[in-house]
Amino acid sequence: MALKKRSKFNAEFNMSSLTDIIFLLLIFFMLTSSLTSPNTQDIDRPVSNSKTPSPQNIALDLTENGIYFVDGSETKDSELEEKLKVRIYEERLKNKEKNIKTEVTIVLSVKNSETTGTIVNFMKMSNKLGVRLILATDPNKEAERNN
Repeated sequence: MALKKRSKFNAEFNMSSLTDIIFLLLIFFMLTSSLTSPNTQDIDRPVSNSKTPSPQNIALDLTENGIYFVDGSETKDSELEEKLKVRIYEERLKNKEKNIKTEVTIVLSVKNSETTGTIVNFMKMSNKLGVRLILATDPNKEAERNN
């Protein structure tokens, strides 16, 4: 009497339902991420009601036409960083001679129509040069905004 065992187990795992779920999740996240793209360009510029002027070592102005002015003198785009390096060096020498321990500050004046990317590029440049950058505000705009 020879008895055979018939206990054959299938050790395979059916992956078809798992791949369906993964593809559905992938499609869901792709659709929802494209619908929620933030608009980072519509940022209001700072407005100040403070009467305290900031320390201004170097004035950097950008006109609507894309012309740069460093302390009132017109500067080309290609020469901007080099001109700022020279002005920062002069300010640091002047502070050292007068025994002043304040850091050099660049005050950036731009129009509200300027893109945020341009301002971020100026921030990167100021970090590279090792100085502080302040975005100039218009105290008169606070009264206009409240009216």
